[in-house]
Amino acid sequence: MAYEPFVKLTFPSPYTSPNTGRVSVGFLAGRWDTASYLFNKTGGGNPKKKGGAALPVVPTLPYSSKTGAPERAVAQHLRDAHTKPGVTKPVNTRKAVPGFDLKHTLHRLQNDGDRVKANRRAAIATCVKYWGANYATSVPGVSRECDEYPFASTYEGAAQSKYDKAKPKDNFSARPLPKADNGAGGSILKIFMDRNRILDGFSSGADVDAYVVSIS
Repeated sequence: MAYEPFVKLTFPSPYTSPNTGRVSVGFLAGRWDTASYLFNKTGGGNPKKKGGAALPVVPTLPYSSKTGAPERAVAQHLRDAHTKPGVTKPVNTRKAVPGFDLKHTLHRLQNDGDRVKANRRAAIATCVKYWGANYATSVPGVSRECDEYPFASTYEGAAQSKYDKAKPKDNFSARPLPKADNGAGGSILKIFMDRNRILDGFSSGADVDAYVVSIS
């Protein structure tokens, strides 16, 4: 769970406020959560000390496409998905993946393991369709894994249209990448989630938390 302070504004007559309900304090205060999947979930045995604080901002997940970066292939894949969707698979002439600006953010998918698996199945099916069932070993001397964007651990993942009929189909990219790069990218994502205390993105349909990606 998370706690974020709100205030209710009341203006003296004859002035009126455009806000009819609660208003988030925003930058004036942090957010406190006790999510069971984040650091300090037990408080060292003291319930009063469990959880942690995070600023109420949209953090940025950094990936590097520079030579020598361990996650370089992942970063290049994400950049293609964003800037050159026409070269990515599956084919979708209207593909516009989210996650690169504040109007199209990503949301962590933590509380629905079946949906995470559905995202992975859709991505792997794409790798098999376009690169063959042996995509993991088809390049001599290179062990590969099926990488996907948006990440399987997001509500915007490959199976999104299955769960939200209003969302377009095939609005994702999947591609076989070297196992080492894919593993490095996954580690960076996990550390980012933990350090920024990214919560499951939605609660009862309400937007709770979000993040974006940046490629250097």
